[in-house]
Amino acid sequence: MAVSKQSADMSNVRVYTPHKAGLPDLREYFTELWKRRDFAKELSDTNMRASNTNTVLGQLWLVLNPLMLAGVYYLLIFIISGSKTADFAQITSGLFLFFFISGVITSCATSVTNAGSLILNMNFPKSLLIMSNLYLSLRRFAPTMLVYLVIHVIFRKPWTLSLLWLPVVVVLASMISSGIGAIVATWHVYFRDTAQFLPYFIRVWLYLSPVLYSAEEFVTKFGNHPLGKFAQFVNPLFGPLGMWSDALAGHHVPWHYVAIAVAWAVLLFFGGLLYFISRERDFAVRL
Repeated sequence: MAVSKQSADMSNVRVYTPHKAGLPDLREYFTELWKRRDFAKELSDTNMRASNTNTVLGQLWLVLNPLMLAGVYYLLIFIISGSKTADFAQITSGLFLFFFISGVITSCATSVTNAGSLILNMNFPKSLLIMSNLYLSLRRFAPTMLVYLVIHVIFRKPWTLSLLWLPVVVVLASMISSGIGAIVATWHVYFRDTAQFLPYFIRVWLYLSPVLYSAEEFVTKFGNHPLGKFAQFVNPLFGPLGMWSDALAGHHVPWHYVAIAVAWAVLLFFGGLLYFISRERDFAVRL
């Protein structure tokens, strides 16, 4: 009797073993992912409540942080360095978008390790964690754009058809950031110090991107420098941020910026997501 009971107990034990890297049936996987989309939303709501960003003060801080940074950078560029081309509205809008992108990446980086108990106790497509953090970052990004709308009016920025590019840029930025976030999240499962290096990487990335300057000014100032050339051709954010600043300034958006941004978005989103999916069966035994 005791042996029979022990056998029954053992039959309910799930043993996790490492899997080799490989992709599951993608059609079945994405069907399951779509069925569980509400789970990603609920997880996003939970994380938002946990970080207090669903409160008035939490939302206010999301806006004040980049606004204060914009003020500091404006002082450095315009007053201290004596530049005549510093544009507070342009710096603010660039920082808002850059903060959105970096927020997606940093939140995705620890999404798997922070959900260890969930992964061990539930069977679900782990890329829902990436989608959940993207959705959360979009919700945090929305109030910053309402503030920029006021800045746009105060500084008498033009209202042109170029503004129709803004939703396109947000989609491309979402694809790029979530793709990179998926890659970093995978690395962080195996190398737990990955997330510790992210703030330094993101700070350097800020200076190598057309955030504090428009893309044209960036090319003029740094185009002949090796780092400037690197930033133009290797930086995935150069195209989206260039489109963003040109659209808000009422300028024509160059098609080569669009082509570069789309190419990076497709490569990083699908490449990063497939890389993440190929490793996710191994996550449970690494946590």
